[in-house]
Formats: sequence, structure tokens, C-alpha cells
Amino acid sequence: MAVLSVPDAPVGDWLEAAARRLSRRSYDGRPVAEDALAALESVCERFRSAAEVRTVLAREAPPDMFRGILGSYGRISGAPSALAFVGPAAGEDVPVAIGYSGETAVLEATRLGLGTCWVSGLFRRSTAAAIADCDAGEAVWAVSPVGYPRATLSGAERLLYRQKPGRARHRLAAGEIAPGIGSAWPDWACKGVEAARHAPSAANRQPWRFRYEGDHVVIAYAGPESVKYPKRLDCGIAMLHFELAARASGVPGSWLLLAGGADVASWVVE
Repeated sequence: MAVLSVPDAPVGDWLEAAARRLSRRSYDGRPVAEDALAALESVCERFRSAAEVRTVLAREAPPDMFRGILGSYGRISGAPSALAFVGPAAGEDVPVAIGYSGETAVLEATRLGLGTCWVSGLFRRSTAAAIADCDAGEAVWAVSPVGYPRATLSGAERLLYRQKPGRARHRLAAGEIAPGIGSAWPDWACKGVEAARHAPSAANRQPWRFRYEGDHVVIAYAGPESVKYPKRLDCGIAMLHFELAARASGVPGSWLLLAGGADVASWVVE
């Protein structure tokens, strides 16, 4: 799990999906179309960032998995299907790989016209573990509802976003997540940072920080790590967004995971 990359990703489609995606918590209850479920399952199988990490599609979400989920993410309602993001119960690199590979399924769901919402703290873990058929030593690190969002934001969602439907909320400026970004940064790296600005994160905290070091870009997280809401998982999500933009700019490479400290990974150009 020392290196992560998605050289065969549908870059253009997923970049477009990343730019328009909005976390949704309220669904209309319609079953997801079979062709969409099949496409989503295919991505879950194809884009496993490591052998130990997997994304499981529950075609029929157990009704109690999201029941009673409250707090900063609001209540999840009406979702017919779900994703469970599974990996070893411990390991510094695990949440990074979970976020990175899990976001491929989330972006594919968006491409298919489906709604999603990363939930890493408040869900019924025993229910999620059962649908994912977890082995001993495995854990469900996060889940997401999957379904057709309601045509309009629910009252709870409007209160959550506190702005017009469809607009990304409270995104940090590029200079805040990449201090010093400017003319010294190559265009591909600037586009990568811009793509990462659209990445979802727990409580929208956007903990990732990028720095350009001459021939590669390092991603780190700001502030102390959280056990319940791992910032490394958030960084894994942002890493996929950055990579898609770099590849779209003609700069292929891979993420080299870094051990220890707040530095998470380095984008190494091929």
C-alpha cells in the first residue's frame, strides 16, 4: 500500500462529477436502476487502491444503518442503497487508501446521476459490518447512502447549507489549502489544488494542505489527527481529486505514501 494511482480512471467524467457533486442526505426512495448498480459495482471492483481495502455496494441498504443519524451531517432518509468502505481495523495508511479508493465509487455514483454523502462517524457499525461481510480484523471506516436525491433540498439540508441549492459551501481559498501557491507553481499543480477544493470532508473541515517542492507536491493535514473522523481519510479523498486534475493536464504520476507525522503522501511525476 506504499503507492496509490488510478491510471485507467475516466478522468474527464470524474472531474466533471467532482465539480458538481453535493453531499445529499434526503432521497426519494426509488430503487436505483439495475444498469447504474452494475456500473457502480464494476468501479468498486476495478479501483481497489490496495488488496486490503474494498468498497462494498449494498443494493438494498438495511433500514437501520442510517436510522437516527443526527449531528453535523444531519439525518439520512430515503436512501435505497449504500456503500460501505472497508479495510483493516488499524494501520496508518488504511484511512488514506479508504478515502482514495472510496471516492472513485462516489464520483462514479455522481456521474450516474446518484446522490451520496460520506459518513465516517455516526452510523450503525454492526449493521454496516454485516452487509460488508467483514472478516476478523476488518472494520467499516465509513459509509455513504446511494440513491436519487430529492428534487429540492429538504428543510434540514437547507439549514445545513445555508445558501442556494447546488452551490459548494464554505470552500477554503486555494491560498489557504496551498500556502504560497502562485506563479512558482506549475499549471498542473494549481489545477490539482483547485480540484481538491471540491473534495468532501468530515464536517467540511477541509484539513488537507499542499506544498510544492520543486518536482513533486506533498499533501499533509492541518491540526491534530482525529480518531473518530480521520483526517487521513479526508486527505485520501482530496488526493484522488488532485490526481484526476494532474492527469487531465497531461502529468501522470502516483502518490507515494509517507510514514509518520502530518505529511500523508507525495505526488511523484512519472
